[in-house]
Amino acid sequence: MIRLASQIQALNRLQPIGQLFRRLRTVFTVLFCGLATGCAHQAPLSQPLKPHVHKTPQKHGGLLKRYGYRYGPGYYHHVRHYHAARPWRPTTGEASEEAPPNKSTTGAEVVVNKPAIKGVVPVYFATNREVAGGPGLELSQISYARASSNTFGYVTVSIPIVHKMGEVEIPGTSWWGTKEAEQDGKHFRIQKLNRLSREEFAAAIANPADSLMLFVHGYNVAFQDAAFKAAQIAFDANYKGRVMMYSWPSKGGWKDYDYDRESALFAPDGLFDLLQLIKKEGNVSRIIVVAHSLGSQVVLGALQQAALSQTTLGITELIFAAPDVDRDLYLQRANQIKAAAGAVTLYASSTDLALLVSMKKAQSKSRMGFVTNSGPTLVPGIETIDVSAVGGEMFALNHSTYSTSRAVLDDIGRIISSSTHLKPPQRTPTLRSMPDDSNTTYWMYPY
Repeated sequence: MIRLASQIQALNRLQPIGQLFRRLRTVFTVLFCGLATGCAHQAPLSQPLKPHVHKTPQKHGGLLKRYGYRYGPGYYHHVRHYHAARPWRPTTGEASEEAPPNKSTTGAEVVVNKPAIKGVVPVYFATNREVAGGPGLELSQISYARASSNTFGYVTVSIPIVHKMGEVEIPGTSWWGTKEAEQDGKHFRIQKLNRLSREEFAAAIANPADSLMLFVHGYNVAFQDAAFKAAQIAFDANYKGRVMMYSWPSKGGWKDYDYDRESALFAPDGLFDLLQLIKKEGNVSRIIVVAHSLGSQVVLGALQQAALSQTTLGITELIFAAPDVDRDLYLQRANQIKAAAGAVTLYASSTDLALLVSMKKAQSKSRMGFVTNSGPTLVPGIETIDVSAVGGEMFALNHSTYSTSRAVLDDIGRIISSSTHLKPPQRTPTLRSMPDDSNTTYWMYPY
């Protein structure tokens, strides 16, 4: 009890100190509120604060190249170029199709988004695929069935900002089968698709251009993929001429090789018709034909028709990339091939698995684009380049070294962009003469 009483007396002695601390806390609270109120109601400044705005640098030539500017009659100039203090604008004076960025009403710095696309490539087309419907056109109307005559039109293909040379960026599919949604900033996309009458098509290609590149796709390629591939080759090669494709009725499936081979036998009539139309109406100084894989068989069929009818097609450059054609047929048609074009280039490989499968399926000794242990199949007057060292396949979306390898794509770019034909070592010094410089029969990329 005595101990408890002493504790109570000690607490009573501390009570005045606690009261003092409470009074001091009240005083400090009143002072703080007064200061805060005064700051909030102070008079306005005589000079208002100016928002910070970044100044636009004067030199930006490097950015033009970095973000893929393309010039010439073969491109819509809708390429945007990023700058921290101004919105994306078309490279010509055209009005942008995109909504303008929101601007701050306070005069603060404008915040803009990075562009979705690097550029847009227009691709004219002719196809002997069966096309349903009336004058309008959608992808769903274009089938793999075979039609007796050509349908004409054009597509505009956008190149995503993430595009890497040699690639066609398309939506992926998950393990459980869900397909990724298309996005301008991530994937090649068809922005416009228009059908043209034969007369409208002829009038369109009558507009002058330095050159025209006609792409003929290979096995297992849908219409949309053919448009993407034609646009990718032109864009990556910095080709400034007119871009065109001939899309024959490939079924677009890796298991449908037999159907595609029959379609390739059916398709030369339509290609021959297109080549005649280009020769007659196309106001161009150079005609370049790029044939890939089984599309080379379509080209050979059209060239045979030209030879039999004694028709001059005016082809300046003829390029075969991994041609899926029987070796014996190639040798039989060699004179027709050389007579049809000013210069002929053939890219062949010993590592092309698609051609190996084709050889086995057709029980063929070799294919036109395959390099055996004894070397490629050679024809005097046809410049043959062994690309085995730069890739295992010959054209992405299927077998595609010539459009996926930077080295081969650069060589093709020099062919299609030059006003005159240069020999392989002149345009690409890294090519090695085989078997040696004094007795050259073909060229190859070094290992």
